[in-house]
Amino acid sequence: MKKFIFAAALIAASVSMNAQDYNRVALSYDYTGLNFNKEMDRFSTGKAETLGTNGFGLNYIHGFGVANNMFVEAGANVDFLFGSRTEKFDEGEDTFKTQNINLQVPVNFVYRFNITEGVSIDPYVGLNFKLHFSERLKEGDDEDDKWMSVFDDGEGGMGSKDYTWNRFQMGWHVGVGVNYEKYYLGVQVGTDFIPAYSHELKYGGESYKCKVNTTNVKVSLGYTF
Repeated sequence: MKKFIFAAALIAASVSMNAQDYNRVALSYDYTGLNFNKEMDRFSTGKAETLGTNGFGLNYIHGFGVANNMFVEAGANVDFLFGSRTEKFDEGEDTFKTQNINLQVPVNFVYRFNITEGVSIDPYVGLNFKLHFSERLKEGDDEDDKWMSVFDDGEGGMGSKDYTWNRFQMGWHVGVGVNYEKYYLGVQVGTDFIPAYSHELKYGGESYKCKVNTTNVKVSLGYTF
């Protein structure tokens, strides 16, 4: 029994030595699609539409070595996103704009495939926790058209809790990264479990289950140390 415990300890020590911790900083291109369902869009085009937001992110990840070629990552990302959508009507067209700043905390499980010396591929799957610092909407291009916060109920906000969006979201993602020496290139896609907006609204004597779901894409270029 003692020999077995000693052997297990040696294996565990060997594994921990081979799975070293690391840090990574990265700059990313970020895309989030706001997917309006049919009930949400009935007040505009009457069709389910997507408002695409594009921007950039500042990213930090720390990788914890848990076994040979296996890691758990945790970190923080700050994303800045901008988007617009133009809707055409018989009498003209209208522009719908949005701006967003959010903090994301990813937690990933990574398995590393070593290709050659200094080159490896890291597929991963994980959860993402998102807190929106600021998100505002604007309809129209005129100077008199004001930005509205989707979170505030007071002046300058949506005016009612029925129209207030969710400040917190949680979701999942999958991705793959390529390491070359200290440099990293990664691609990630995912969706959020908690929608950006969800509420049952009554209009004209009928109820409508309005919802805005979100899809996320991240392409990052980083440095590992």
